[in-house]
Amino acid sequence: MANHNQVMLLQLAAAQLALSLEETEKPFNDLTKLFLEIVEHHRRIDEALQQKPIPDIKLLHKLHKETEEKVKVSVVDFQFYDRMSQRLRHILSNLQQAIVVLSDVAAFTDDSKWSDIFDSVEESYTMQEEKDLYLAIKSGEGFESAVQRLISKTKQKEAIESDIELF
Repeated sequence: MANHNQVMLLQLAAAQLALSLEETEKPFNDLTKLFLEIVEHHRRIDEALQQKPIPDIKLLHKLHKETEEKVKVSVVDFQFYDRMSQRLRHILSNLQQAIVVLSDVAAFTDDSKWSDIFDSVEESYTMQEEKDLYLAIKSGEGFESAVQRLISKTKQKEAIESDIELF
């Protein structure tokens, strides 16, 4: 049974890492694009300010508002960093608990020690995706399948709603 527990814990860690990497790729690319657009807006604002005899106030106001909106979207997109950091902290904590059990021969074969680890793991999750991932791995679903299912679910959710989830 101890070997099964090790595999399950490693699958859970691998699944969380895979999900984090998948979820952060698009927001990172979106942020890069937004920052380039903000830089371009500032260049256009500077250009407009140098117009003679007087700057086009309507254009400046429009560029200012567009830039402000892009900055707001950027702030929301940064939530991916919070999600990733939270997952990485959970992975580290889970692995540290496993190391303690693995380094103690008596604890290694004690199913109650492993049960305590998994109870602690389950209680530590605050994000629904982590809870779903844990339950999928615990039920025997392979981590690749669980990750793909959650990625698909997340993409469907994003298409339906644009709620901000802060932690």
